[in-house]
Amino acid sequence: MDTTNNLINQIIQISNSNISSDNWDSFTINIFAINKMISIKAFYEENGQIVSFDPEANGEDITLKVKKLREEMYKLSPDKGAWYSSIISVNGDGKFNINFDYDEKPEFKYEPSPDKFIDDLNTFPREKGLIPDWLNNIISTK
Repeated sequence: MDTTNNLINQIIQISNSNISSDNWDSFTINIFAINKMISIKAFYEENGQIVSFDPEANGEDITLKVKKLREEMYKLSPDKGAWYSSIISVNGDGKFNINFDYDEKPEFKYEPSPDKFIDDLNTFPREKGLIPDWLNNIISTK
């Protein structure tokens, strides 16, 4: 659990260091992930305005930390599979909330091929009853 907490804290700290303003009220990191494909969208709120930002702009990589976080969390409950998306919300006082979604299809800008979703399931197997309908549909067409 220490490893996962450390990775989450690193993702938050690196993202925070890439916000161009010191006066933000909150920031959010949206992560969509399958094996070998990760998409990260980030934005902060300042004075009621929503501003997108690159959480890796200074060259520090959070994508590999996200990949490692998925792997480490999978080890904690392997029958559940790996999560497909995560939302990390951080308030100005440093308190954060994080949600992991194991069921909904991840929203990538470009749709991954069915083989990529199947590769993810092979890499992070889950109990048959925990395979979402959308993924079962992909499996049945292969």
